[in-house]
Amino acid sequence: MKILQFFLVLATSFFAIFQGAFSQNLQPTSHYVVIGAFAKLNNAVRFTDMASRDNFQAQYAININRNLYYVFVFNTTEKSKAFTFTRKITDETKYKDAWVFTGNFGSETGIVSKPFEEESLVEVNLTEVKADEPILEKLHNIDSAMIQPAIRVDASSINIAVEEGPKPAPDGKPFYFKLINTESGKEVLGEVQVVESKATQYRGFKGNELIYLVPPKNGTGIYQITIQAPGYKPAKLVFNYEDPSAVSSGVGEKQETIFTFDLVQVKKGDYIDFSNVRFFHNSSILEPVSQPELNELVTLLMDNPKYKIEIHGHCNGNESREIVALGSSTDFFSLDASKNKKETATPKMLTEYRAETVRNYLVIQGIDQSRITTKSEGGKMMIYPLASTLANYNDRVEIEVLKARR
Repeated sequence: MKILQFFLVLATSFFAIFQGAFSQNLQPTSHYVVIGAFAKLNNAVRFTDMASRDNFQAQYAININRNLYYVFVFNTTEKSKAFTFTRKITDETKYKDAWVFTGNFGSETGIVSKPFEEESLVEVNLTEVKADEPILEKLHNIDSAMIQPAIRVDASSINIAVEEGPKPAPDGKPFYFKLINTESGKEVLGEVQVVESKATQYRGFKGNELIYLVPPKNGTGIYQITIQAPGYKPAKLVFNYEDPSAVSSGVGEKQETIFTFDLVQVKKGDYIDFSNVRFFHNSSILEPVSQPELNELVTLLMDNPKYKIEIHGHCNGNESREIVALGSSTDFFSLDASKNKKETATPKMLTEYRAETVRNYLVIQGIDQSRITTKSEGGKMMIYPLASTLANYNDRVEIEVLKARR
């Protein structure tokens, strides 16, 4: 009987271990947008508080493998969203060293609910990491400009003689990412997203322009490239920084390494996301930066007369608000107080106006109105937290391809 009991206990133990491992494997991989890493809990709490004051939903958690506290402002199971969020932070906020951490944290997490005194942030001291540690784990110093108020200076009272000389050569090697429509051979407007292997850092550049890249800091010498172009499927490439010739298309006049991407157009059921189609705050009027990408959509529809699309309008939040609509103005890209109209609108009305603005612009550019439908989503499909620094990016449109060529 004792032997039987022993085997029952042993079997139960093995089952519990197996079940725990199995359930852990079923958990989806999480990707965290991290803005700082700290050896001391108190410093992590203070940095979390500072980010919270900037309207981020900041949290801290311990990375048990490194015994460091990571402060993060976003987490998702979708890797592309994490990289997109990181790019927005580094482009639009003071957290220029944000990066993506993929993995699991320990159980010690927290959200700062009681603010610290402002001067306490000055006392934060970070532990330096060894030079040979991966950049993914690098601890980031707090820049004093993040703490001290900006000093205003009247430039008109300062006279400085400036001697113009030759501009210093940019750091790194030159590269050229050529984005081409596979069928027409024409250049395509798009963004080049550069990330080091193991997902450490993320930067975005315009396609079809000369750029300079410094060597990756991960020790492998590998860069991963993703191309995002409105109306085209994403394209990817991996190359060795020291020897990119294996996958390059050649070398240009300025000794730049050229990579050519033959981009394939979207098909039925695909969505077209924009990087720069934006609206003025609480309005259905487009910012001027929106026009190039919308013109790319026009070109796509003209080149593919059987394409039909649906424009989905989105906004930040679910509250009614005072908005500005086009009114009698025919200028889609600027505010005009004499012609625009103001009214109180629900989120659904605002997003309907936004979708209609994009549709009307496409029609004026020569696209048949029968090929375009609209859908107002209101604020029910926000990408970023309502009160975050990037909440304005919830104000957007997305294009769904309803019908493609046969």
